[in-house]
Amino acid sequence: MPQINFISNLKRKTQRLLRDPVLRRWIVRRALRLEKAHPRYTAGAPPYLGAPNISDSDHLKPIWLGRKIGAQFLPIDGKITIDLPGATVDISSEDPGAIFSRNYSDLETLLAAHRFAWVPLAGAGINANWVNAIWQEWIKRFGNEQSGWPWHPYTAAERAINIIDFADRFGLPGNAEETVESLAAHAQKIRNDLEYFGDHYTSNHLSNNGRGLLRIGVALGLDKFSNVGAEILTAEANRIFGPSGLLREGSSHYHLLVTKNYIDAWLAADRAKLSQSHLLGNIAERAVAAIPGLCLPGGIPLIGDISPDAPPNYLAILNGREGESTAWPSVMHHDYREKVSHLIARVEPTPLEKLAVDGWHRFGKYDWQALTFIPPDGWPPMPGHGHQDLSSFELHDGKSAVIVDPGRGSYSDPFYTHAAVHSGLTIDDIAPVHVNHPNYVDAFRRRVIKNKPELERTASGCILSCYGFLRIRGVGKFQRQWRFKDREIEILDTVGGRGIHQISRRYITATSVNIENDCALLSAGGRQWRLKAEVPPNVRSVVRWTAYGKGTPGKVITFERKERLPFSGKTVLERL
Repeated sequence: MPQINFISNLKRKTQRLLRDPVLRRWIVRRALRLEKAHPRYTAGAPPYLGAPNISDSDHLKPIWLGRKIGAQFLPIDGKITIDLPGATVDISSEDPGAIFSRNYSDLETLLAAHRFAWVPLAGAGINANWVNAIWQEWIKRFGNEQSGWPWHPYTAAERAINIIDFADRFGLPGNAEETVESLAAHAQKIRNDLEYFGDHYTSNHLSNNGRGLLRIGVALGLDKFSNVGAEILTAEANRIFGPSGLLREGSSHYHLLVTKNYIDAWLAADRAKLSQSHLLGNIAERAVAAIPGLCLPGGIPLIGDISPDAPPNYLAILNGREGESTAWPSVMHHDYREKVSHLIARVEPTPLEKLAVDGWHRFGKYDWQALTFIPPDGWPPMPGHGHQDLSSFELHDGKSAVIVDPGRGSYSDPFYTHAAVHSGLTIDDIAPVHVNHPNYVDAFRRRVIKNKPELERTASGCILSCYGFLRIRGVGKFQRQWRFKDREIEILDTVGGRGIHQISRRYITATSVNIENDCALLSAGGRQWRLKAEVPPNVRSVVRWTAYGKGTPGKVITFERKERLPFSGKTVLERL
């Protein structure tokens, strides 16, 4: 098996190298020592903390300080159905630990089981007796191993927080003393294996490691952990959030998720009267203030990856919409809910021009409103959850979502990251944005993309100018202009250069689509629209993902043919 995996990985890396001229250029220049590597770093040791100073020899005395002290759980009998990202499983009382031993097609499904991510998502309807039984099975099978995916620091942090929140409502599951000791061991493991990989490749995971340490430390009276966790959270905010308060990872859903995490950390820090609580509150406020700028009349577009941690509807309160009864923070303590509501109500939205600095642009006129993400340096965020979607956009007509971003339903499926399934333009099936790589240094990125993409607002709409196609021989600058009128939108695309190339303009929609007289007729919510260009469209089916592993039918409408450069084309979307 190891030999098969080695060959498979080698084949995958070779194919990627053959497809990616920028990666080949980087490798050659590094071999010739024409490019510098990133500064050396010690994995797991962010400079502001250094190496772990909390060892097993420290005499820790964890004490449960949760709201609910005693607990009495009943034996389980029969079966229970549990929703996991990408799968719904039936678990029998004869083997409640089977949730951890099933063969899932997606690693994220298994990780969600180990994170007990299904517990908060069940809301008030959670069966506490089953959580108790499954937790006992987890302790029995994995409590002492502290290795592999079950003890990955992000997974350990999420599991500990979910068990603490459960225990605040129902009391500690399993043997209370054993559970407290396990939660303390979770903190020790997280602190020893922090997800720090240098300034160039440390994602939002490290901030969540900090949240895990803070929450465990507060729940168990372990100041060493809560203080380190708060320090990580405040330091990492400077790395992961841009000047506008938006997450720098190219995903609208991940911004909601990380915003919720910072609110949660602030509330725990405030409860424990940590010195960093005020700063954490300020970070949470800035993240909340940025959210209205991502929202369109029909809802928030799911641009970039969709996290498996919680479906978008679970976070509905953050984007000003009514959530389900199971949504956060409906089952949390009254004080917690009140503080979340007051925070959201008192925050003034961040001006749109400030959000544009971080690449998020909302624009439109009349009943038309659009959102697009344009990476400020022309590269998809690294590390991040963005896609090859430069020039793509989501468009709403009133509350009707006409052109949509498809999101992504599984990390194991790279298809939905590609430009071929976004509402943009490709040349010879090549995207107007490069594939990013963590090893690239900024100086190399600037050499590859000498001119950053620009979005200019006009009286009738806006114009995007980008230069990512210059890597194709004979191809020059690309511009996309949106012109808004009362009942229609014109999308004008121009490509400079010479030679003959395949020009493909694609539009993703969740409406019903019929082809008539070389036009695409779109229908939804009692409204109709006509989409047309100089060439007849073709239509194929895709999925519009609404959560990780869950989606609804969608369509890709494509106008394409061989064109001689320079090219100029116009797509018209008309409300009928």
